[in-house]
Amino acid sequence: MIEEKQSQLIELIDELEIIFSVKDDISNEEIHNFIDKFNLLSEYDIRKRISEITGDDTYINNVEDTHIKNTEDMHINNREDTHINNVKNIRINNIDDTQEFTLPIGLEHDHDEDFKKREFSSYENNINEECSNVDKEHSSMNEECCNVDEGYTSVDEKYSSTNEECSSVDREYSNVNEEYNNIDEEDSSVNQECVNAEEKEKEELHKDKEKLHKAIVEAVEEKKYSFNENSIPEVLFIRGETKYGQLSIEWGWPDEIEEVLICHRMDKFPTGPRDLSSTQCEIKRCCEDKIGSYTINKASQGDFYFCVYTKVNLNGKIFYSQGQKRLVVNKEPSEIFYEIKIKKNIFGKLKSAQIVVWSKEKEVNLPQLTLVGKVGNMPLQKSDGESILNIDYEAITKDKSIDIELPDDKIRGNMYVKLFFHDDINSRLFRIVSPAKERLYFK
Repeated sequence: MIEEKQSQLIELIDELEIIFSVKDDISNEEIHNFIDKFNLLSEYDIRKRISEITGDDTYINNVEDTHIKNTEDMHINNREDTHINNVKNIRINNIDDTQEFTLPIGLEHDHDEDFKKREFSSYENNINEECSNVDKEHSSMNEECCNVDEGYTSVDEKYSSTNEECSSVDREYSNVNEEYNNIDEEDSSVNQECVNAEEKEKEELHKDKEKLHKAIVEAVEEKKYSFNENSIPEVLFIRGETKYGQLSIEWGWPDEIEEVLICHRMDKFPTGPRDLSSTQCEIKRCCEDKIGSYTINKASQGDFYFCVYTKVNLNGKIFYSQGQKRLVVNKEPSEIFYEIKIKKNIFGKLKSAQIVVWSKEKEVNLPQLTLVGKVGNMPLQKSDGESILNIDYEAITKDKSIDIELPDDKIRGNMYVKLFFHDDINSRLFRIVSPAKERLYFK
């Protein structure tokens, strides 16, 4: 019954959701149709569900008022019935307590003896009845004691049965342990079989790799090239850079070349592909790559002399190209200092000017430098003014500077000058330290 009512309630909710998806309210006629359709649901149940879905309490207010009124009427009727019964009982009790029966005058003494006899006979009968009741109670207690004894006997029997069941459970538990032990043995056997199968699979895979390698070697040996051992093509280019403690080089793959040998040293360029003092690494081309790369993580500071050799297999023999070289410097930028020295005549006019360049390090090979001048303000980059002087590659030391005269025709009044790198890539290896602005100014 409860499940059928719950089913009707769920079906009612589904139909209400369909109706409210089309309009916002439900008429009394539709509610009466629901009452006829769902015979296990009351009108109050239906209206309450509508109110919960819509949040509108008007659907249940009238029904709740009627329900409360009927409940109050029932309570009033119950109280009235109780009151009437109480009055009836009071009247009956009053009659029992107040009613008196008196004998006529002259008959009271005649009846005393008979009354006493009857009273004594009645008292004697009552005592006999009470004794009989006591005997009955005693017999009943004896029966209960017998029942208790029988209960103890039943408990003993149940206890014995429980002990037997416990023994049976212990035997079953032992059987389960034996089954688990058997399962463990089976698992060990299965694991051993898996290990054996895995080892066998590895052996087969190793054999397949050996066959594949042999096939590749044979294919390479049989490959025909458009060059011979004296004209092996070099890599198309080689470049290197250092960044965040990493040193890397890149090269361009030439046609028909599938492998290169990277060699580098810290003191000089490798003497050849078989230089045992060099660090070597063979790298194969992958998927027709156009550019190859090689990276050294956490590279130490210093000079890295690289040489990249292309490698080929001609008629079963290995040959290398002459190799392409590249120096990559990995160290803190060297500082370059400079100043402008100005000489004036007795009239205060410019007589001559020169630039002095030096370093605090033991020895520095200067890159190409450019002195740029700008009238009215300091140049911020080398394209921000006129080139006054170019300094080619020069070597300076801690105790040896270079002094270069500035051309008079390039110096103008109210001009500022500043030194820049001719190639900005040198800013990774060197740092130019400029003097104060007023020391670079021509009045």
